[in-house]
Amino acid sequence: MLAAVRCLRFAIVSGLVAALGGLGACAGGSYVQGDRQSRDVDRGETNGRRFDFVSNKPQDDEWQIRITGRSMWVSYAKYAASDKLGTINLSDAETHKVWQLIDALDLPNRKPGKPDEDEGYVSLQLKEPGDDGHDLHHVYVSRATDDAAVIELAKYLQDLVAKYKKERPNF
Repeated sequence: MLAAVRCLRFAIVSGLVAALGGLGACAGGSYVQGDRQSRDVDRGETNGRRFDFVSNKPQDDEWQIRITGRSMWVSYAKYAASDKLGTINLSDAETHKVWQLIDALDLPNRKPGKPDEDEGYVSLQLKEPGDDGHDLHHVYVSRATDDAAVIELAKYLQDLVAKYKKERPNF
């Protein structure tokens, strides 16, 4: 009886080993070492321009909008609660217009400003590819601003969020 159990166990283990060994042989394909240089890698828009628009209100009310290429990501937070509204793929016309409005801000030549804790403020940050990595331009603008370029961009961002997310930000 003991010999029969050992034979049965040997047959089961042998069958499993054969089956598992066969799986490895059936995987197919082969590994080929790539020869591309790091300069040849297409990294898409991850290393391109990026713009961040963050509106901070005195009541801990915050809207965040990030634009990378033709993609726009939106999030809203109040105190500890947040609502990530997600990503929007902008049309060619919308992409062209939003980047024109961002360029009209002329962030590289603006004074950095400072956060206005009483009225609230908008943080504007532009990351652009440069000679040695990226150039980062960051400025603060009071929510009480009368700067036409900032107001026009804010209104257009409100329109885009309302169109795609059915919610109108109150920057």
